[in-house]
Amino acid sequence: MTAPPNPQQSDAARRPPTRKIVYWFLLVLAAMGLLPLGISAYKLISYSREALVTSQQEAQLQTAAAVARQLNAAIEGIKAQMSRLSEAIAASPKGPGTGGSRIVPDRALMERLLGSDLLLVRYTPKDGESVEARQPGFPRSAVEAIVREGVKEAMQGGQDVSDPVVLETDEGQHSVLVVSVPIGSGAVPVGALTGVIDFASYWDPVVGGRRASYLIYALDSQGRLFARQDEEGVLKRADLRTFGVVQDCLKAGGHSALTSEYVLTIDNRAVPYIASCDTTAQGWKIFVQLEKKQAYATVNQMIQATLFWAGLAMALALLLAYLLAAMITRPIKALAAGTEAFAKGQLDQRVQVRARNELGALADTFNAMADQLQNYIQRLSAAVNLNSELFIGTVKALAEAIDEKDPYTRGHSERVNQYAVLLAKQMGLSKKEIYEVHISSLFHDIGKIGIEDKILRKPAALTDEEYTVMKQHPNKGFQMLSKIKPMKDIIPGVRFHHERWDGSGYPMGLKGEQIPLAARIVAIADAFDAMTTNRPYQKAMPFDKAIARLFELSDRAYDRRVVAAFAESYKAGAFKEPAKAAAYQEL
Repeated sequence: MTAPPNPQQSDAARRPPTRKIVYWFLLVLAAMGLLPLGISAYKLISYSREALVTSQQEAQLQTAAAVARQLNAAIEGIKAQMSRLSEAIAASPKGPGTGGSRIVPDRALMERLLGSDLLLVRYTPKDGESVEARQPGFPRSAVEAIVREGVKEAMQGGQDVSDPVVLETDEGQHSVLVVSVPIGSGAVPVGALTGVIDFASYWDPVVGGRRASYLIYALDSQGRLFARQDEEGVLKRADLRTFGVVQDCLKAGGHSALTSEYVLTIDNRAVPYIASCDTTAQGWKIFVQLEKKQAYATVNQMIQATLFWAGLAMALALLLAYLLAAMITRPIKALAAGTEAFAKGQLDQRVQVRARNELGALADTFNAMADQLQNYIQRLSAAVNLNSELFIGTVKALAEAIDEKDPYTRGHSERVNQYAVLLAKQMGLSKKEIYEVHISSLFHDIGKIGIEDKILRKPAALTDEEYTVMKQHPNKGFQMLSKIKPMKDIIPGVRFHHERWDGSGYPMGLKGEQIPLAARIVAIADAFDAMTTNRPYQKAMPFDKAIARLFELSDRAYDRRVVAAFAESYKAGAFKEPAKAAAYQEL
């Protein structure tokens, strides 16, 4: 007979945890709501980024073209101004003794022509000495060679605008232009008028209103730097000849215009730039550059704004999806919790689902089923308890019947049962193992039914032949119980309770750990009761002395560990005399 199963140890309790259905609902709802939104946001970012990048590159190229156009207009204005000055010089009085052909310009007039933009003005006649006026401190020698080239061109009837000349002054680098125009209305000019123009007075207004973060610079027709807007001082820290945009623009020659992305080396560091180039009428190259991260700042802002609003929309969608999924799965969760609690033995568990749908109907069906199952289990439990009581009562009745055959051992099986159960509990055995000790201790002498009364009731010591017969009772008990299949776990405690730790016991001469634990427990309880009750051949020992005697017999007759546990149970006050020993109550 085995102990009833523990309802707490069910298959449902041992199965691995399952994934919550709310997560699957959330995944489906999120995918349905967020996937289209994510695709739309991605496409919007892609199209907008491409459009903004193209727009930025076009705007930068337009900036370069605008600077080139304004410089062209400025040069044309300078040339027109010089032409008007040449007409004023041509109208000057003719010098005496020259036959009325040589112009003698008024130096005071020429000095009045000087200004912030006109640094030097010189009239050079075809024959004779030149007359000039210049700003104080202007280094005439620095432009002398270029002035002569311009005069030569003007004497041939043409206008000449030189490449900008970079001068080193106390205030730093200074770029000037040399402009020469012919004087005279005939086919052959009578002289040339040359002006040295401060280029900065035209460059600064052209680029000054541009975006401060732009890097704007100009190269002359020979590829030499002569003007720049460089707030960060980039051009001082880099070699222009390594710039890809400079190489591409100079290589193209003529009136070239381009814009593209370049990686320029600044301070030995690769820096991405958007660079544009355009060409003036004089062949000067105008470059406009902007770091890529600044050029595409609006692109990045657009992306960040799109991601922010898309993320916000996604968060709201997820929140709504979660709330919807929770609303749908809440009844399912309640049903699952109720089913699990019912499976663990909480038979009064019921499910409360306030829903007028299939889930509500399912909850009602579950509650009705739980009512029926609870009623059935209660009736079954009552039947099991009754059956168990009948079984235990029968076992006790048999044990008492055995004890009644020997007036000296009356109550022996009951006391052995009490000691054995207390010892099993002290050793921390499982409920099933305690149950097996309980039954086997009551049945341990059942084989004595097959022993003659004259041997059982003999008041004196048994002879060798009688003792041999008496030693048959464990096997007789085994033979009786082996025909009852539910008793298979009870038999070892009955059959082997007279085996000894050193192997000298009976019926099979088992030794040490070969002896089942239940049999070792019953053996100690049996011996203890024999020592502490009056027998024909001995007087009852005090409990303390009996405990000491058990220790003396340890390692020969008994398992020392089991004896130690028995002693601990006694010291803890579990029993002091047989009439007060605690019986096994929970079956």
